[in-house]
Amino acid sequence: MSFCEQARRETDFYWKASLRHPFVLGIANGTLPLEKFKFYMLQDAYYLKHYTKILAMLAAKAAETEDVEYFLEAARFVHEAELDLHRTTFRALQISEEEWRGFEPAPAAYNYVSHMYRALFTGTLADAYAAILPCPWLYQEIGAALRGARPGVELYQQWIDLYASEELEHKIARQKAMMDRFASMPGNDERTLDEYFRRSCYYEWQFWEMAWTYQDWKREVYA
Repeated sequence: MSFCEQARRETDFYWKASLRHPFVLGIANGTLPLEKFKFYMLQDAYYLKHYTKILAMLAAKAAETEDVEYFLEAARFVHEAELDLHRTTFRALQISEEEWRGFEPAPAAYNYVSHMYRALFTGTLADAYAAILPCPWLYQEIGAALRGARPGVELYQQWIDLYASEELEHKIARQKAMMDRFASMPGNDERTLDEYFRRSCYYEWQFWEMAWTYQDWKREVYA
């Protein structure tokens, strides 16, 4: 069994929880309040900014020319998607430049990004890739599950269509093949790889919960 097959099977609990989360279901049926989606999109923009940087730095970790080129191209693609996010979705949600400048990441988003940087700076190429792969892979599975959904809200339909595309399905197949190849390289610790992958699956679920509850740095604290 390949690394991806085993990791996906062992983390199925988190994947099912994401698919069944009321935030995701609310996108599918159009009942999610736009304020929650706005909160999510701000946090996602923060995440994408750092995801782009991590992809670029993975190019420095890679030894094969093909992998270097892949990571640089992927970083450019995500960066352009981030710019498009500001031009279109932010405008539709009436997110001003002032609001974005004053943005503070919620604990879940901050912790997720910090987790990925830890894998990048302290681990192997495989460790770092295991930490970032669950995000696009999960979104592709969610998109496939919601294919055919008609939420009746343009922003939600665009979100579903993006992740339900065959193009993304092909990209994820390539990324899983890369992950399996990286995992088979000498110098990796299987338990460490599993931990990075599993924790990212947990943080993916946390991302939905964060937006659903408007998570901040005070609400969960009590004296």
